[in-house]
Amino acid sequence: MIHDSTREFTIKQQKAGVGYFGQVRVRLVDGPGLVTWQADPLDHSSLQPGSSDDDEFIAAALAGAADGQRLAGEAGADNAGWSIEVVHVQVNHTDIEQSAVRAAAALAVASAFGVGERTELSFDGGWIARCKITEP
Repeated sequence: MIHDSTREFTIKQQKAGVGYFGQVRVRLVDGPGLVTWQADPLDHSSLQPGSSDDDEFIAAALAGAADGQRLAGEAGADNAGWSIEVVHVQVNHTDIEQSAVRAAAALAVASAFGVGERTELSFDGGWIARCKITEP
């Protein structure tokens, strides 16, 4: 059962001297499993569509939310009947990076479905969200 449908995940890491940042907030709503952009257009702390600088990161957040929906199902969540709204992607002009945004979105969705503790962040040439590997 989903108690709090809005979750946020932040990645702020360094690897080999390179900064990686991604902060994404998502909300679960009743629906057919769609992933949509629903950020307030007046929120200047969030990325906004239509800016060539922002569009690639918005695409990464939307793809990450879809990844998170799949990941939540793999981690045991009943994700049928829920759509995902990406409601905020934090502006950070210094270290924002596509894989960090995508992974942050995926982990925010997993958390919203209540299975965040069954997922983890990993790095392999970029940030990825995955189910935790459990030892038998």
